[in-house]
Amino acid sequence: MSRFVAIMLVAMLAGCAGGPTPPSDPPTVQPSWTSCAVDAPDQSGLERPSGAAQLPPLDDSFRPVAAVLCLSAPLRRSDGGTDLAATEKRADDVTALVAALRLPDERLSGGACTLEAYHLPFFALLDAQGRWVRPGAPSDQCGKVRIEVRTALENLRLTPVSSRPVEELESSEAAAAGCSRQWADMVWVTGGWGASDQAAVVPPGFDGPVEVRLCAYRVPAAQQRTGKPAGDFVAGRHLSEEQWAAARRGIEAAAPAGPCTIPAGSFVVLHHPAGELYVELDGCRRLLAQTAGGEQTLRQATPALLKLLAPR
Repeated sequence: MSRFVAIMLVAMLAGCAGGPTPPSDPPTVQPSWTSCAVDAPDQSGLERPSGAAQLPPLDDSFRPVAAVLCLSAPLRRSDGGTDLAATEKRADDVTALVAALRLPDERLSGGACTLEAYHLPFFALLDAQGRWVRPGAPSDQCGKVRIEVRTALENLRLTPVSSRPVEELESSEAAAAGCSRQWADMVWVTGGWGASDQAAVVPPGFDGPVEVRLCAYRVPAAQQRTGKPAGDFVAGRHLSEEQWAAARRGIEAAAPAGPCTIPAGSFVVLHHPAGELYVELDGCRRLLAQTAGGEQTLRQATPALLKLLAPR
């Protein structure tokens, strides 16, 4: 059974609005289905809003016997890394789906509707000769895909046909270190917003044994000076109790950071039970922590702290 995600954008009510009028002609019949990679190249096997209301509705002239779905999902590799995989699946019992697709559009109510966006997966219906069509989906009183179609898609008995990696989500090195493949340089972001000039304080209660993970990132030149620079994973490790104690002393003793116009090319994130601490390894060499009152503060990292936190 496949699961499809309806992304809740806002948990509030709004007036319904009408959508585009679907074409009156039947769906175009394609001669033969090859694969998601070939027949749905614009999708690349990935889910996205389908513009179902702009596709022709399914009529009685085409008699489907199967359906093919082009989906995407994270796939864990044997080396511990994770890829975004494009997957093709097939269903051979499409009676309920066909019946749902042949339902009429409901009359727009003009009343209150929830603001949710349903991402209909790319799917094609195949007949006994192997020909295929991509039909539209009927809409409900709010102009959204009718619940009967969503339910029929969710209840399809799907058999995997093929799967291929599209992009890497997490490298094996990052997974082994417990780090994300990318992380934002929040020191630069906070510097643009402004921060408190009060001393940094690591929250109390972490004097004893506590696991602190260091993740180091390199910021590509194209990302530097952007609103939220994204750094790529370089290395990661856990700090020993002695290293964390020394790092904490350096963080809490750091002086206020001055104005900065030089973006960092690399930075580290310290993940500890109370949250994250950030330290630029170059550029202005600032650190981002919290004050006793919970505000963000930018301080000046010392050479000793930078040496302690350098990736290895």
